[in-house]
Amino acid sequence: TDSAQPGRRRRRWLAITAAFVLLVWLLTGRTSTITPPPAPADPVRVFVLQEAMHTGLVLPPRDAADADGYVEFGFGDWSWYALGNEAWYHAFATVLWPTQGGLGRRTFGAHDETELHRRVTWAGLLPITVSAAKAPDLRARLQAEFDARLAEAVTRTDLGFRFVPSASSYWLPNNCADAVTDWLRALDCHVSEALFR
Repeated sequence: TDSAQPGRRRRRWLAITAAFVLLVWLLTGRTSTITPPPAPADPVRVFVLQEAMHTGLVLPPRDAADADGYVEFGFGDWSWYALGNEAWYHAFATVLWPTQGGLGRRTFGAHDETELHRRVTWAGLLPITVSAAKAPDLRARLQAEFDARLAEAVTRTDLGFRFVPSASSYWLPNNCADAVTDWLRALDCHVSEALFR
């Protein structure tokens, strides 16, 4: 009957919603273990920055004259992350299928760990000891990728980030945590296969 249709539609909608929530939980509810390289001869610390739904990697200053100091690189959906289209209905496109990715860069002006911690009070900083030879190489590679699209840069003053389009697509199976995992592996860290979220 016609009166039964709304009830059926409601139950179908609830089932689809429950399945979506379960899928998101299964894909994002687990964490990885990060194992730094064993006793590098030239140790330096990098930091995994974790806040709300964002994970980034903070790399140390190039030298004492580096005005930027510690620099964070992050990855996200271009529309959501760079352009600020954060209405709830944009979330589905952001996670369910590949979208334009964005590479973000944020500086802290801190030149030592104490100052970095003083400036980053709103997020967790997980220290990881790596080789001092590897960290500058990764920073230079990410900076070159950023600089190659600098003409398309967008600034989000509310986040303190500048963004450029990335060659990588963003979606649930390739998000900020996955980018940080790749960057940590470039620093000779072992990251377990469980999704790092």
